[in-house]
Amino acid sequence: MSANLTLVSVFVRDVARARAFYMEMLGLEPIPQLSSESFAFLKPASGSPIAIQDTSMLPQGIAAEPGGFRLDFEVDDLDATWNDWQAKGVAGLTEISDMGAGRVFYARDPEGNAIGVAQLYEPVRAMRKQMGM
Repeated sequence: MSANLTLVSVFVRDVARARAFYMEMLGLEPIPQLSSESFAFLKPASGSPIAIQDTSMLPQGIAAEPGGFRLDFEVDDLDATWNDWQAKGVAGLTEISDMGAGRVFYARDPEGNAIGVAQLYEPVRAMRKQMGM
């Protein structure tokens, strides 16, 4: 069996604030036809979309604690992104570091969920493109 990631759901206490963060800081586009006050459907430039959902929408038995996972994003200019996020007061978890395949920093969204932001080295980007990723 093989599977493709089709959606990442992020459960938050403040949908409007989280939606604004992901749109402003990462350029995700809202899909109004699939969104409401308690649910925001956001589309990245490529890859799987993100659903920002109110914690009240969590299925029975799943805790409403944010921060249990990490979303990873790739950007073209990591240094510019880092400087922009620092200027806007985004809570950073790490400084920029080398992860072998590129450079990365980690931060938190307004709800405390971990985010990785990376700029991959060109050979890695080329390999991913060749593999259809």
